[in-house]
Amino acid sequence: MSRYLGQVTSLLAFILSSALTTSLTHASALTNIWFVQAGATGDGKSLENPIGSTILLERKSGSGDTIFLLQSDSVLDGGLELKSGQNLIGLTNDGHKPVITNSDSTRNNGNGIVLADNNQVSNIRIEDTFASGIYGVNVSAINIDGVDVHGANRSESYIEAKYPTLPGSLPHGGMVFTHSVSPAKVMVTSSIVTQASGFGIVSLTTDSVHSSLSVSHTQVDGGTKIGFFDAGISALVRGPAVRVQLDVSDSQVWGRLSRSGRNVMVVASDGAHADIRVERFFSGHTGQDGIVMAVMQSPSEINLYIGDSLIEGAGQMNVEGTLVNLEPVDPSRANEGKISIEIEGSTLRNAGAVTGFEDVAANIWLGGSQFLKGRLPAEGTYKLRITDSRIEGAGRSGLEFGALSLLRAGQAERSVYDVVLRDNTIINNGEADVMIYAPNAHIDARGNCWGRVEGLEENRVIILSPAKNSQLDAKEPITCKGEPNGAFK
Repeated sequence: MSRYLGQVTSLLAFILSSALTTSLTHASALTNIWFVQAGATGDGKSLENPIGSTILLERKSGSGDTIFLLQSDSVLDGGLELKSGQNLIGLTNDGHKPVITNSDSTRNNGNGIVLADNNQVSNIRIEDTFASGIYGVNVSAINIDGVDVHGANRSESYIEAKYPTLPGSLPHGGMVFTHSVSPAKVMVTSSIVTQASGFGIVSLTTDSVHSSLSVSHTQVDGGTKIGFFDAGISALVRGPAVRVQLDVSDSQVWGRLSRSGRNVMVVASDGAHADIRVERFFSGHTGQDGIVMAVMQSPSEINLYIGDSLIEGAGQMNVEGTLVNLEPVDPSRANEGKISIEIEGSTLRNAGAVTGFEDVAANIWLGGSQFLKGRLPAEGTYKLRITDSRIEGAGRSGLEFGALSLLRAGQAERSVYDVVLRDNTIINNGEADVMIYAPNAHIDARGNCWGRVEGLEENRVIILSPAKNSQLDAKEPITCKGEPNGAFK
């Protein structure tokens, strides 16, 4: 057990923030310190005598305790339900993190780790759980650091919380957080989520609650679809007083390869407001969308910032913003849905790289979606600002404004599109670099490179009635730049 002493010493010094006067190899005087290891038979009060049962550990430990999980040749099964203020910290052996799982649906509902308020979980691996790898309901002040979650939600089961404006029940996933009672803050850092069924990481916020989810230096890849849902990182927000902040930085998401696969998905309903900030981010191959923002009901609002990032290889849209035509909760505010997107110093390329949507693939698409077939398209506002970025190689279009399917059905959109493009390179996109179907779209595209000195060629633009040529201003072309100097370029 001496190999763990250095780790325990530094971790306890950090947690307790004071000098320890008792022996670190025997923590009986510090009743808030526990040691657990798969296959052990001890009382859990010392490194030499770890406890081997999460059932017993849950009975003995108390709020504020620190639990050290020791690496073992076997996996600690049954999951673990933490109490308020507890820390769960893995101690590595030869670089291998200790592993916990839960194959039993009757223990902690099949979840790997069940959270309480003020929990820190770090340096462990969670494998092949029946339900979610990490599950938190109405918890706050959560820190997840250096946690690997692999193969979560083997049962393809569902959580109790609902999101009525999306089809079907919400599945478990790699890390699942639901908030409906009090303000919440969750941080996920330096972690890996692979092959989670349903969701990789998801935050559901409802009922007048404010919440924030920060994901940094984290990788989310692979996984399988459950019902409608196949998403890497998601924020689902609902309620007129709900405010949500999602920050994703220095992270990578790819590999949700079903036709419903989305790397980042944000959905707002019933007047909710979501602010999304994505920086130094890589979005790779996915079955449908790289980053999708969907306002399901007016007057909800989503604001998205993308900076210094590479978004590539989505099956359909690399970046999508859509207003959906569900009934507004307040009919007097039926036209107040809003999507605002700002992109700086980023590359968006090769939409349509995953088979299935090549003929409709766009690097950026803004337009309405019809969930209710007998209802007119939603009306609202789209705002798009793109600077110093590169948009290229999409299957159909570089930038597309309006829904062609609605136009063909004789239902022209009436939403307002306010678009400004500056200092960008927009080239080599399928049928056209710009497509416009929405009659209320104004595209100020002055000062961009279109691949030639003369500027944007006429045959690289498609504008269909009732939209008009006067809605696009692409004068003052510039010389093309190289790719932005982003972290993933």
